[in-house]
Amino acid sequence: MSAFIGVAFAAVLGLFGPKTAPATVQLDGVRTEVHWSDGDSFRILSGRHRSGKARLMGYNTLESYGPVHSWGDWNAQELYGIAKRATGFARSRSWTCVTSGQTDHYGRMLVRCDDLIVAMAGEGLGHLFELDTPPKPAALAAQKKAIAEKKGMWKKGTPAAVMTSLHSVDEKNWDDGKAYNRVADPVTGMTRKVAHSQGYGACEKVCMEGSCMLYVPFEQRYGQNRAVCLRHDPAGVLETGKPTTVPKAEPPKDEDKGEGAAPEAPKKEAP
Repeated sequence: MSAFIGVAFAAVLGLFGPKTAPATVQLDGVRTEVHWSDGDSFRILSGRHRSGKARLMGYNTLESYGPVHSWGDWNAQELYGIAKRATGFARSRSWTCVTSGQTDHYGRMLVRCDDLIVAMAGEGLGHLFELDTPPKPAALAAQKKAIAEKKGMWKKGTPAAVMTSLHSVDEKNWDDGKAYNRVADPVTGMTRKVAHSQGYGACEKVCMEGSCMLYVPFEQRYGQNRAVCLRHDPAGVLETGKPTTVPKAEPPKDEDKGEGAAPEAPKKEAP
């Protein structure tokens, strides 16, 4: 009987015991509770920006909705693991962040955390991602060191550019009739658009400047409509050598569109 009571008590503790404390950041000098959606975005749980959503500036992490990246000797499953590690790393400590007063095209606040940029780049769990101005010297030095030491995503090769987003020409009526893909330069930390007029099918593999990415429309990234390449590995799409089950991904609770997607710029720019 005593053993049964002990088991029952342990079960009760598991159900009703203390939960893990939320992650925190110092946001504009105020301790703020946050929930990290992935390695470069979070939902704000306390303070004057409560219920707001934030996208981190200055760096990017790999997509965490499924195994879509590949380059060098990596396969997509392995780089998917790097994306998940980046989320855990972001949650592991408190960072010092400031709001920029801008939002991205999804309406998320753009926030910069210089200590996190250096830490992510230094571990090779994220890569520098600047739109207009060069990265700060400390951040660039951290990434250069991570590449030299083959840490994180650089362990099995460094492409000339990392593909960060894909857009099919049939997604929308583009202003100039051309869609674009975005790539980031590991050497400079700068990102740029590459215009094109191609249409992509779901799960189509697109390669550019040494790195590849599977095209998955947003509406096929989660739930029942999830693209087949995010469910398993049909016929070697992910180049793992055999069919591989991919853990089911649910839409992030804050419904951030394009989980992990890089900010293309403040609202003036197309998504």
